[in-house]
Formats: sequence, C-alpha cells, structure tokens
Amino acid sequence: MKQYRPNVDRQKWLYSMMKSRAVMRRRQGKPEGNSDVAKGKKQIPDNSEPWLPGGVRSVADALWISDQIKKDMERWKIPPPQTN
Repeated sequence: MKQYRPNVDRQKWLYSMMKSRAVMRRRQGKPEGNSDVAKGKKQIPDNSEPWLPGGVRSVADALWISDQIKKDMERWKIPPPQTN
C-alpha cells in the first residue's frame, strides 16, 4: 500500500490562510469562534442541579452521591453497568 504524504506546500498555505483569517477577525473586533460563548453566554442552558451545594469535599460525599444514584437506578429499573 502506498504511503500517504500530504503536500507540504498546501499544508503551509492552509495554515497561513487560517492564521490570516484569525488576524483579520481580531482587527475587525470579532471574537474567534462562537460569539455568544465569547460574550460569556452559555450555548446550551444548564438544566442540571448539583448533588451537593458546595460540591464534593470528601469521600463520604462521593459515597452518598453513589448511593443516591444506585437508589435512582433501582427505582427506574435500570440495570447496573457491566464491568469486566
């Protein structure tokens, strides 16, 4: 099987174009990537709640969360994940 070798000059050109576009966007005052995310907005609103208000601080907190998940799985009749 013939080895694939990308055209180096084409790769250099593509990289140069990518960099020049980024420079132009900065000069125009446009943020790179998604403008909503750059403004600090979340793209998809968060619909979850933390298990503990202060976060997990100890092993006991992690075990409590694990027990709650097991109870929910039993209530919803979800089989536990297979471990090998």
